[in-house]
Amino acid sequence: MSINPEKTWRIIDMINWGSEYFSQHGIENARMEIEWLLSHHLGMQRVDLYVQHDHTLTPQELTEFRSLVKRRVSGEPFQYILGVAPFYGHDFKVTREVLIPRPESEILIQVLRKGPSPTSILDIGTGSGCLAITAALLYPDAATFATDLSQESLAVARENADTLGSPGITFHQLDILTALPEGKFDAILCNPPYIAAEDVPNLQREIRAWEPPVAVTDQADGLTFHRRLAETGRAMLNRNGRMLIEVGGSAQAVKAQLIFTQAGAQVVLHQDLQGDDRVCEVFWRN
Repeated sequence: MSINPEKTWRIIDMINWGSEYFSQHGIENARMEIEWLLSHHLGMQRVDLYVQHDHTLTPQELTEFRSLVKRRVSGEPFQYILGVAPFYGHDFKVTREVLIPRPESEILIQVLRKGPSPTSILDIGTGSGCLAITAALLYPDAATFATDLSQESLAVARENADTLGSPGITFHQLDILTALPEGKFDAILCNPPYIAAEDVPNLQREIRAWEPPVAVTDQADGLTFHRRLAETGRAMLNRNGRMLIEVGGSAQAVKAQLIFTQAGAQVVLHQDLQGDDRVCEVFWRN
């Protein structure tokens, strides 16, 4: 099934064709994804696709759109194709150097908002900057810091901070496994690479083949960063400060909770919309 360049293709024709084509290639939410690609390509809102459903694509638009479709069918995530991903009401630039922000990680921000307003925030492994920037926009008077091992990731995060109106964040290249940032913080956010090495082959093709491995897996049991934060968290937190750390579901949350409690911390687990434990809220009281 291919696009016949000699045929006249209206927007509605492309939506119907693309929905079927994506479905045949095992892409979930096929119609929604074809609408996203087409609206992005034509510079329209999704609703405008139906308002202007009789609009005919030019030969150049058709050729360029066919290229986008091929990329998606090859397994490339649509967020990388579009170059943006939504997170907590904002669109963040994403490249293959950063992990794609996901709705599950928004739980970190929701839990942050349930506590006292922080005056200092640290985001470890910032990637696109989605956590640090969202936190900085919510708490503009707080001093916000973000670290990442990758300079390429930090460049993307800095661009997002400038675009979204949060240029005051301090970005710093740092490997949290071997070094610690200066100072102490009221709140520490972290979405670490928590996929165990043995589980990587079972990941969706989009994740396994396209997203940066260093942001997906620790090449061990998925708990390397949780152990490091259990060892160092008390030293990085102000009095009454807390760490909010993402985990890969309830089974891993139990293991992470044990790691932190053995380090003398108290842990509260927070669930995502699917009812899985998604965030460990960690704090020390002595």
